[in-house]
Amino acid sequence: MQRIAIIGGGAAGSAVVAQFLRNAADYDHSRGCALTWIVGDRAPGRGVAYETPDEQHLLNVRAANMGLFADRPGDFLDYAAARGIAASGGQFLPRSIYGDYLEATLAQLLNATRRRVTLGARSTEAVALRPLADGSFGLRTRDGDELRADGVVLALGALPPASLPGVSPSALASGYASDPWRWPPLPRAPQHVLVIGTGLTGVDALLSAAARWPQARLTAVSRRGRLPALHSEGPLAPYAEQAALLARLSEKNDLRHWLRAIRAAAAAPGADWRAVLDAVRAQTPRLWQALDTGQRARFLRHLRPAWEVVRHRMPPQTAVRLRALQENGRLRVLAARVRGIDGGDPLLLARLQPRGSTHPLTLGADFVIQATGLESAAASTPHALVRQLVDDGVVRPDPLGLGLAARPDGRLLRPDGSPWPGLYALGTLLRGSAWECTGMPEIRSAARDIARELPLAIGPPTRRAVA
Repeated sequence: MQRIAIIGGGAAGSAVVAQFLRNAADYDHSRGCALTWIVGDRAPGRGVAYETPDEQHLLNVRAANMGLFADRPGDFLDYAAARGIAASGGQFLPRSIYGDYLEATLAQLLNATRRRVTLGARSTEAVALRPLADGSFGLRTRDGDELRADGVVLALGALPPASLPGVSPSALASGYASDPWRWPPLPRAPQHVLVIGTGLTGVDALLSAAARWPQARLTAVSRRGRLPALHSEGPLAPYAEQAALLARLSEKNDLRHWLRAIRAAAAAPGADWRAVLDAVRAQTPRLWQALDTGQRARFLRHLRPAWEVVRHRMPPQTAVRLRALQENGRLRVLAARVRGIDGGDPLLLARLQPRGSTHPLTLGADFVIQATGLESAAASTPHALVRQLVDDGVVRPDPLGLGLAARPDGRLLRPDGSPWPGLYALGTLLRGSAWECTGMPEIRSAARDIARELPLAIGPPTRRAVA
């Protein structure tokens, strides 16, 4: 029986587990599959994104395309309808409902496939992973347990956020939340909340803070001070010139060439820029992989902020709530760099450098929430397992701080550049190799491929020694 460990209890881990369960028919009674799912301290299937109970936290993909399986994208919408949740395929439903869907789907699959695939979920963290002489892997958990697996999938999601440079120890000890999803207890309701970051995570933090403290003023700050762009009110027709656009992009592996081509397509009469970007999305990993390290670094320096704004869009109903907060004077959005945060109870002082100004600005806030987006710097992460893998030379970090070095199929690389048989990753850890890898369409496709390829990569239980 093949032993496979999936590390990570969120949507990515759920997708991998679900694919193995769904593939149960491929295992005969003599060659089954034993899954160990190390889920951490959150409920299996929910992770950070889907454990939120706040109904204002919406999916940023329409319900019709959020199914757990690549060949059944409408499953989530069917689940909602079966439970009396009135929704159209074009709606953006609360993330908590999606968490319910993940749990229900996994339970149903496990019940149907229990004889061929066994699943054990463990509420602990994996803190070390080492290759063994027979080609398998040894895992150690936070509790000190030792496990063995023939294949391992890292489905960790975003790495733990580290506080920004310049945040003093006194600020960290009083009223500063490095993790936007886990706020420290406050001695009193804040009168002014500062959110660092204006992307989708920052938007969720603003909405939650506004609802929890109705009297509080809100300030959001980021380098360019731009909130996410909006999804269209309804689903868009596919971009009619997709083939021609992709052919134009393939002519030259050059960022300037790509930018000109996409801008020209978006500016064409009758075109919707969102449909143009969606047409490119499926090819983004291929385009990214065609760039050398210098071009990728140039993208991160100059184009990444604009890309994040237009690629990771917010639902129209979310924009309505934010606009209301701005119009009634509760919310202001600033374009500035955060130079440092000091102070403590009762007031934190944020030193800002406004964009386009030489004059610094100091803001006082009772509570500061760091919501700067996905953390993926594997070389400096406090994540115990990733830190151990890098420090021990099992894997190598991406040179631009975008997760771990990997092949396009998700197989992680040794420091010498050779791929590990049986050691895969998906999701945020693959930003360096795929860039577009964190949305459900990409995650479920990667999970499908891993569940198909990993059993073949590790071979029968009596297999080779380490290469």
